[in-house]
Amino acid sequence: MKISLNFLKRRPERDKSEVETDIQIDSDEWEKICRRCGACCYDKLVDENDKLIKKTPCRFLDLETRMCKVYEHRFEIEKDCIKLTPENIKKFDWLPDDCGYVVYFGLRRKKGES
Repeated sequence: MKISLNFLKRRPERDKSEVETDIQIDSDEWEKICRRCGACCYDKLVDENDKLIKKTPCRFLDLETRMCKVYEHRFEIEKDCIKLTPENIKKFDWLPDDCGYVVYFGLRRKKGES
């Protein structure tokens, strides 16, 4: 199931240090930004420069629906599950440019950046 990003207000691209929001990260409004691509639900192996080397799906990610099978309790069940916040989103270069949070905060990478 793909969720449209049309409802998101695209913000102009900006410096990653400028990411801020009044949205509470535990709110429905925060959840609506996510487009359920599942990209953050992969175990990532990064090198010493934080460059992505390898990724494998989390054991709780349904690869067909891209939904977490234990979503409501994911942080208790999977110790490595990452809670996305405005602070850490700007650091995660592995999030795709079409991630709802990347789009919402205007954090698309420049061409040629990896």
